[in-house]
Amino acid sequence: MTSSEKLVFTQTVEALFVRALENRLTPACREHLRRAGLDLDQKLERTYTLEQWKEFLRIAAGHVYGGVPAEAAYYSLGERFMDAYFGTFFGRALLGVVRLAGPRRMLLRADMGFRAGNNFSEVEIVERGPTSVELKMNDVLADLPTFASGLLSRAVELCGGWRVVAVPEEFDGTSSTFHIRWSEVPAEAALTATEDGGAPRPRA
Repeated sequence: MTSSEKLVFTQTVEALFVRALENRLTPACREHLRRAGLDLDQKLERTYTLEQWKEFLRIAAGHVYGGVPAEAAYYSLGERFMDAYFGTFFGRALLGVVRLAGPRRMLLRADMGFRAGNNFSEVEIVERGPTSVELKMNDVLADLPTFASGLLSRAVELCGGWRVVAVPEEFDGTSSTFHIRWSEVPAEAALTATEDGGAPRPRA
């Protein structure tokens, strides 16, 4: 490994493949992941290369969401990753803080969140309104930008956003700009979200 190599930290891999997808990985999928370098029956490595991570995502998309268009499969993986991340001990504590801060302030600090999971993410934010931002990622962490769309949408929902849209544009194979919009949560929906532990939404 070189100092410039893009690395994904173990907590990122654990959140998706151990927590989020644990009960959805068939023996065939687990074996496919093992051959690609992710042995879920052993202690996880401290880091994985970005290319390994992308291959893990390809395998999960194909096995867990077989027959689903790739864009939708990656979007759902991004959602599940964010749910799992905020389900960890650290994530639950962080979720309490970001809910108080709200979607806008959470997004303005998104760079720190991404860099907690890898050594290469850079995020630039341009505010377009009280409930609208442009967020540019130097690397969308996957073959398709919809993985980051799902991740960002779910993060905004968990922080109190409603009817969230995160549309990727200008994807060049690595970086992309996301146009993120949301509405304020109606009072009755906010009460439901608090009681259920998260923003209500359909799941794939």
